[in-house]
Amino acid sequence: MARQRTSLDDPTGAAHLIKGRTANEISESIKAAIKQGAFRSGEALPAIRALAERLGVNRNTVASAYRHLSDAGVIEGKGRQGSRVSLQAEGASRGPTMLHDIGGGNPDSRLLPDVKAMLSQSVWLPRGYEDPPDNPALIDFARRQLSDDGMPLGDVWIANGTFDAIEMILRAYLQPGDAIAVEDPCFMTTLGLLKELGFPPVPMAVDDHGVLPSAMEDALGMGVKAMILTPRAHNPFGGSWTPKRRDELARVIGRYEDLLLIEDDHFAPLSPFKPVTLVSAKRPNWAIVRSVSKYVGPDLRLAFVDSSDGLARKVSGLAAFSYRWVSGVLQQAVLSTVTSKDYPRIIRNASQAYVARRQYLLDALMDAGIEAHGADGINVWIPVTDEQAITRRLMEAGWIVRPGDIFRLESGQAIRVTVSTLTDREARELAALLANLQRQGAVQRGA
Repeated sequence: MARQRTSLDDPTGAAHLIKGRTANEISESIKAAIKQGAFRSGEALPAIRALAERLGVNRNTVASAYRHLSDAGVIEGKGRQGSRVSLQAEGASRGPTMLHDIGGGNPDSRLLPDVKAMLSQSVWLPRGYEDPPDNPALIDFARRQLSDDGMPLGDVWIANGTFDAIEMILRAYLQPGDAIAVEDPCFMTTLGLLKELGFPPVPMAVDDHGVLPSAMEDALGMGVKAMILTPRAHNPFGGSWTPKRRDELARVIGRYEDLLLIEDDHFAPLSPFKPVTLVSAKRPNWAIVRSVSKYVGPDLRLAFVDSSDGLARKVSGLAAFSYRWVSGVLQQAVLSTVTSKDYPRIIRNASQAYVARRQYLLDALMDAGIEAHGADGINVWIPVTDEQAITRRLMEAGWIVRPGDIFRLESGQAIRVTVSTLTDREARELAALLANLQRQGAVQRGA
């Protein structure tokens, strides 16, 4: 007999607002409901079992969503009492909390091109199994961009996003157990991918100019088989290579010609820094990966890959028995966007907006005497003494940030703030909150 629902299954009467089939969709739906004021601070969320039954998903899926929200400080576990929206700080309003979600790492959707409109004006031709996998016109666009940026041109191909490309390359070249050098802190998806594939990460410390030459030297001395680097807009730290740093790194890595080198230049057209690379003609195994996610849209899962010829042949052989090709509809959507007459203006406006918004927060934090890093990109890295406590305290005040533990290997505790939609007023408000926490010893002082 089916279990009867009780008021405990939906204590607020707002459970109908929670939707989704995956843990991420469910957690985002809950965050949206909190923003709307449907769940008040301190109020209980639906029980895991009841919500899983209503959504038609496994209980573990809902549990994973709740765990993610708890790690982000959005909700608090209360044992047998279930999970509740985090309480406001002492003395704050107990009414509905309007949240500022500055933890997601997303670009500002208002600065992205209208892909739907551009696609509606283009011609798409259906393709079959025997057709070439990559749109020739899109490949020509990518080659021109890479050439204009001074990148060495190898075999240019298209992948289903940055991490599909990196996964295919690593699987084609390495064996589980091979060590791979990565920046520390490191983008969370990189660390997760290496863990799933069985490649131990070797951390390399970074600063505002990218990976430290001494840290690279140490990692290479440990016998790593590959290295993944971010030349510009490092996520989460925000560093970008200067010409001087690039030359210093080139002198170190130049002695290791057989190393598999992967550069993730995800912010390429938006970065105010000049394009740089450690790839040289004599290096046999290399790849430069450029995703369109930050400037065309995260949902367009497409990346351009410029790689050594031998690497491309190995990957194409593996791809023939996996994803085969990137959707022609997706390729046409990107092509229509990047070749539109408005595209240069859209990129220029987005780049300038991100520089300004990043500077809003850096200036506000500097005025408050708080250490922060973010030379490029849409994220700022703020060292703290207790990232989980800071994340919870900020959440209680209405701000969602990313705790640093998902990015770190050996580097110190911090929080990541995404500035893509941040206003000057919001930056000052956030800096004031952090300054108050600094006085309590939870945030580090600037140098």
